[in-house]
Amino acid sequence: MVVEDFINFSDWIGGGILLFGTIVLAAIILGVFFGYLVASFRHGPFEAFYVVSKVIGQAIPDFLNTSPRRVWAIARLAIKEAFRRKVILVTFGIFATTLLFGGWFMNSNSEHPERIYINFVLWGTQLLVLLMGMLISSFSLPEDIKNKTIYTVVTKPVRSTEIVIGRILGFGLLGTGLLALMAIISFLFVWRGLSHEHQIVGDTQTLASFAPIPADGLSGITRRRVSEDAVKEAKTSTDSGHSHLLELIHDTRDVSAPEPQLQTNIIDKTVDQAAGTVTYRRVVCKPVGGHTHQVFVDGEGDDARISLGPAVGYFRARVPIYSSYLQFYDRLGNKTQKGVNVGKEWAYRGYVDGGNARERTSLSKAEFQFENFVPSNFRNDKILPLEMTLGVFRTHKGDIEKRVTGGIQFTSVPENEGVDPVFISDIIDFETNEYSVQTLPISRKIVGKLVSPDGKLLEKGEFDLFEDFAGKNQRLHLTLSCRDINQYLGVARADLYFRAGDNLYWANFFKGYIGIWCQMIIIIAMGVALSTFLSAAITMLGTLVMILIGFSAPFIRELTKIDHDGGGPIESFIRVVTQKNMMIDLDTGYLTTIIENVDKLVVAILNALTYLAPNFSTLNFSNYLTYGYAIDNQRILIAVLITLAFCVGLTLLGYFALKTREIAK
Repeated sequence: MVVEDFINFSDWIGGGILLFGTIVLAAIILGVFFGYLVASFRHGPFEAFYVVSKVIGQAIPDFLNTSPRRVWAIARLAIKEAFRRKVILVTFGIFATTLLFGGWFMNSNSEHPERIYINFVLWGTQLLVLLMGMLISSFSLPEDIKNKTIYTVVTKPVRSTEIVIGRILGFGLLGTGLLALMAIISFLFVWRGLSHEHQIVGDTQTLASFAPIPADGLSGITRRRVSEDAVKEAKTSTDSGHSHLLELIHDTRDVSAPEPQLQTNIIDKTVDQAAGTVTYRRVVCKPVGGHTHQVFVDGEGDDARISLGPAVGYFRARVPIYSSYLQFYDRLGNKTQKGVNVGKEWAYRGYVDGGNARERTSLSKAEFQFENFVPSNFRNDKILPLEMTLGVFRTHKGDIEKRVTGGIQFTSVPENEGVDPVFISDIIDFETNEYSVQTLPISRKIVGKLVSPDGKLLEKGEFDLFEDFAGKNQRLHLTLSCRDINQYLGVARADLYFRAGDNLYWANFFKGYIGIWCQMIIIIAMGVALSTFLSAAITMLGTLVMILIGFSAPFIRELTKIDHDGGGPIESFIRVVTQKNMMIDLDTGYLTTIIENVDKLVVAILNALTYLAPNFSTLNFSNYLTYGYAIDNQRILIAVLITLAFCVGLTLLGYFALKTREIAK
């Protein structure tokens, strides 16, 4: 999953409050200015001053004396009005019909069918809910004004604040109820659509149905490489368009080593006292399409009955522990910002060089630092799952029998650099699995050495990652290197992390809908605010434009950066007219200096304007559900605060706009 912003609430809140205060201050200044202009056209320049002062002076008492009872009455009226227009019923009808027939077009035989199902329900729900919120909020107040039904409200002791807040509250409650119902139905749709079971193909559900692995180490069923310790294999029945491969594995370990985490798939175990080893015979179900099935063994020995449970892997909510920073080093060991450039336009990942045939070695690496590395962060602190989603860039095909090899090495972070000794682990080699998440189980006890600051070996043996490596400062360095010559490994900060455990999937699923709820509430508030001074059609168009800007806000902000080749908008226009290459600097002089400074001002204004529309990418959690990651509570809190900030600003806009209309006097 692509993660480019690692938001921390404590770091975000200061900048968020400052940005909100700046926007509010700018909005007040612009609002007073434009209000004075409008009042000048209506009443003249001198009278306009008193009109604007009166409206501002009445605002504070209006907000302080707003009655919750009258707000609730307006909210109930808005709910009844929305039901009368049948927008809610039509929205739910379209949603139900889509789910009813949508299962026919879902491909359960794809590589990751859960992503198709989740994207389908999330995208469909988001589209319908946002359109519903836009329609009910855009047409409500203009239609009441057009039909003169608004007079039954404004002739009563009702304040403008109560009308605006009441309509936002009413439409918001109605949309919340609809969204909650859609979320529950969507969850059941996804769960039911991916539910399936398998059985072993053969006369019996025991090891008698397993066939020996051919001598070449390739599966006799798929003709692909089998697991390292596999001795027998079998195939499951086909369900949902796919089948699985089962392998009987001889898992040999030291007697002192921990037992396998999963105990349900063990046929039997044999202890060799002379060799000091224990061998577990386990049945493993190979994953297909992003999922596998838990294996259950009833009995012991070759006659034990083997059965498969429900699908495992579709419904995940991984809790990642990301590093605090990522530092790249080039082939010579010098620090670089983005790693080796392999010519890819997408600069999300940096690449680590594996060296070349002439030098044979490379100092290129990617170094991660983990903070607060303590056992309490993990569900199981004996085996630490290290998960990676690595990219691979090949300069040649390489060994067709194996993938590109990477290396992992752990290093302690001394409190006094150059004084304290350093723990360094042996390099753990692994084969990369491009385009998918791979898990590397890391034992808490790891083989390594203790080295003095001058490079002398002090001790060699088995050390504890938490007690020895992390030590008192609770920090751990992890180094990723490419072990194949003339090959490259690509990695971003979010591509490598320790997996603390899994959260409840159903809770994480409904968290994802909180993002849609935030978007819906902002759209409703925006529709109500704009409808106080615009017609229904213009309000809907303006809200739609804000939606489009909200979804494309990151792209627009990227365009406002002038550190790209070609400069800002004015400089780029001059280059087009004069046909000057964007890689060539403009002639130095006063004119160029003026152009560059004006560009900075224009770009700053354009960038500031993008904050007037919500950044829906911050409120969108669909990627977390699609790729099976837990949604951080801090992101939820930030999304709710952003929603509240927009609602407050839009409520003020709606109040002042409605206050200055004829009907509000």
